[in-house]
Amino acid sequence: MECMTEHPVHLHRRPGRAGEAFDVAAFRGLDFARAEDDAIWTREWVCVGSPLDIPAAGDLLPFTVGDHAIHVQRLPDGGFAGRFNKAQHGGCRVVPLQCQQGAKTPCSFTSCGHSLDRPAIAAGELGEGTPEMYQYLGLRPERLLPVRTATWGPLLFVSLDPHGASFDPTARALTTALPAWRGEAADRHRIRWMNCDANWKLVAQHLLAASATCASGEVALCRGDAEGRAALLFPNLVLLSSPLGTCAVVLQPVSLTRTRCRVAQFGPDDSPLAWETLLHTRLAAAAQAQSAIEGGGIGGRGCDPAGQLDAGGRWIETQVMARIAAR
Repeated sequence: MECMTEHPVHLHRRPGRAGEAFDVAAFRGLDFARAEDDAIWTREWVCVGSPLDIPAAGDLLPFTVGDHAIHVQRLPDGGFAGRFNKAQHGGCRVVPLQCQQGAKTPCSFTSCGHSLDRPAIAAGELGEGTPEMYQYLGLRPERLLPVRTATWGPLLFVSLDPHGASFDPTARALTTALPAWRGEAADRHRIRWMNCDANWKLVAQHLLAASATCASGEVALCRGDAEGRAALLFPNLVLLSSPLGTCAVVLQPVSLTRTRCRVAQFGPDDSPLAWETLLHTRLAAAAQAQSAIEGGGIGGRGCDPAGQLDAGGRWIETQVMARIAAR
């Protein structure tokens, strides 16, 4: 793992071309990641998965948003309750130094905001006296800090900001811009996790693969084409569609230079192979872009990140910098 904390983020202006590009630190810098945590992950509506991940009452979906460990639990009435986890720092009195370097660690305390998440937890594993119950819920779950939740089609969202914007404008923009998703039933899906050795912004850009951008003025929604076959709902949801079905990719930064992709595929049983090929190709391109920017590590020369950004990447850059500047 590599991190840079000694240099601020600068912008390079490209002569004769509109827009600006990040410095290298935006793709591997700990200070920049912390700025994103403050300005983006704690302020935006973030997709965490699908209601299908927790089908039964009491089932629980863990998800670390930035450095904040939360969960969503299915309620007996079919609704959802979002909460911050009981054991935010696991079993540690203070956050160990090795957990402060921008990478989620493999740890038995999966409820910690600095550890890697585990998959959804069935209600039967959360009984009284179990480690999972103490880590996530405690004895009085109703006393945990609440998290706002929302659903759209087969997808589940959270917002850590109790006074943030309503989800309604986002839902309207998604419904209008993405016709292929309007009738997608939340009754069956196939899910898998894929890791990509690239910063989340590069992963989002390459999954979107935009030759041009069609941005929504109401919310931060960018379509990679006029037909809505690829779209990015800022910050972390990529929506893909084809005649074979639809595919949602939920991006979760797990280090400065690694992104976990929670892939949910909807549609006929013969569609996964086609999506696998497409995703592997685009994630490999994101990893190559990360390697080019880094140039072999902190001591390497690397390349100007501006040369690695396409139309979608420049749109992402605008969204990120506007939010950081606003803070």
